[in-house]
Amino acid sequence: MQTQEILQHFYETEVEKRRLNYLLALEDYFQASKDSLAEDFRKAFQRICQQLQQQQEQQKKGPIAHITFSLLRTALLEKKYIYLVEGTDEEWFFDMQPILATYDATWAFRFFEQFIDELTVYSKTFAGAITLADIESIKLNEVNYFHQYVISLARYALPAIMRCAEYMSLNRELQLEIRIGEYLDVNEVVYSEDFTAKDSDEIKAWLEQKLEDEYPYEVFSKLNLSSGNYEGIDIRYGFFQQTNLKRSQLQESLLIGANFSESILLNADLSFSTIHEANFSHSQMQGVNLQHVQGASGLQNRESWEIPGYLPVNFTGANLEGANFELADLRGACFIGANVNNVNFTGANLANAMFSKEAQEHVTLDPIQGASIIWKE
Repeated sequence: MQTQEILQHFYETEVEKRRLNYLLALEDYFQASKDSLAEDFRKAFQRICQQLQQQQEQQKKGPIAHITFSLLRTALLEKKYIYLVEGTDEEWFFDMQPILATYDATWAFRFFEQFIDELTVYSKTFAGAITLADIESIKLNEVNYFHQYVISLARYALPAIMRCAEYMSLNRELQLEIRIGEYLDVNEVVYSEDFTAKDSDEIKAWLEQKLEDEYPYEVFSKLNLSSGNYEGIDIRYGFFQQTNLKRSQLQESLLIGANFSESILLNADLSFSTIHEANFSHSQMQGVNLQHVQGASGLQNRESWEIPGYLPVNFTGANLEGANFELADLRGACFIGANVNNVNFTGANLANAMFSKEAQEHVTLDPIQGASIIWKE
């Protein structure tokens, strides 16, 4: 067998199988530890903001528009799992004087390191046909799978810490994005804010056009978008904090990761929508229709890993009185502190969903639902 064929065989039979094992281990660790990891991320982010703010003052640098976390492949080869954090102005990559900090993501990449170490040991059984250079090439190709968990953690942690004093002390543009990716390469938005003036009627008309690929990751906070016809819209990871969506039509929509915290969704229709990772915390949602929504947390299929498992849908502190969750799939969702009086959970899958213990006397559940819920003090 030729060397290239041996390498291909090794990749298809050993790398993919062993990668899945370690990704499942990382998935289980991440889902079980996400709150403590989020607390560690909060502390790290506060330190980063302090460092950026000090450099900003020393360099007399103007307002920043981007905070970008970039995985450093050169450090990766030395088993250092460091992200370079750059504070840049509106020029972004073309800002010649970024302010700098670092973030250590060893918590995620220790699984990656174990994976590569196992491959390295096993490769020796191929009598030198697989070299250390081949392993390094595989290492660089495989890192992105594990890097995805750093993105997931940032998305989970950031909404709760963006009002911290360290971040607020930064001199910021009216529009700011926090991104995570690879150095001078592809990256993703994990948090965005936009305090520029927007006209609610213009934004509403734009959304009602339901254009393809226009709305994900956009900021629609503090707008009056009530009574809008947004049926079938794709607003994945959009930011709608403190927005009025009362009586709006959002059925059959892609709402994955959308942030509706502290918003008004009274009598809105979100039925048959996909709402994995959506954040409805502290929102007014009386009478909302969430029939048949798909919002289960975790991996959808443990036989083949595609992306990290979804984070729980967040209804913490929301007013859900009279809401309809009939036949919804909300495995793992968080209802702690929510008002669930007169909520219809008929046929809903609530396995491992979290409710406040005091909600037991206000919510009607069937025996299977009651036994599968996690009741929190």
